Amino acid sequence: MTPDRISELRQLTDYARSRGAPVILDKHDYTWWPVQKQIDFWTKLAGNFPDDGSVILDLVNEPRGFDDPVVTNDWMQWIRDAKLVIAGLRANGINHPIALEYPQWSATFRFDKGEGAWKDCESAACAIDRDPGVLDPQKRTFINAHRYWDKGSSGTNKACDLTWGHTSGFDGFASQLRKRGLKAYITEAAFGSSSGVDQTCSDIGKDAIADIKANADVILGITWWGGGRIWPESYLFKIEPAKATRFTAPIPAYAQLLIGK
Repeated sequence: MTPDRISELRQLTDYARSRGAPVILDKHDYTWWPVQKQIDFWTKLAGNFPDDGSVILDLVNEPRGFDDPVVTNDWMQWIRDAKLVIAGLRANGINHPIALEYPQWSATFRFDKGEGAWKDCESAACAIDRDPGVLDPQKRTFINAHRYWDKGSSGTNKACDLTWGHTSGFDGFASQLRKRGLKAYITEAAFGSSSGVDQTCSDIGKDAIADIKANADVILGITWWGGGRIWPESYLFKIEPAKATRFTAPIPAYAQLLIGK
């Protein structure tokens, strides 16, 4: 990463820190690198940012591309490598909070599939259960999960799939975390936009918001997806008003709903 880009990121994180808002630095390329490459990348990058909790390291978004020839189960390679990366970062003096995503799009409803002991792991919870030991010696690593409610949870349709049910928020995920002594952030979730909420999503969205509040002991926060200067106006989950009016327009009803108003 170039010095100019690091300087830009530092300006953004410093401003957010001054406003009491943490920032997640997310390697959003989906690629699960070899352990040492991950350690080297994050050690070099993270050293440019304060480790007081104002900057969280998201090792890789929705990881895939696991290719170990011996540990052929992706889930078991994921948990083995993740622990090695985290231990390597801590050994290098990187003390930032870490957000750990997992295969299969880091979906909350795929976190624990309840695999029997006779079955190979197909979920993050299974891999965690079968690989005992410390996830992070500093206990500053948190599960990082995503959730959409359209068909297939693909995040490509503004209509919600009602077969999820009106109570398909985060209660189940929270229970699975609590069972294992884990905590998490939700860093991608959406059920509407600044232009409104589809009627199929109304009850589902209200339930999700209520679940976040009710499970604050294990779900530490949520970033509703998405917004910012590079997002096109046509994005179906764009959270902000149109760019030309975003500093003068009233707060959209959807955003007020998300913040509990």
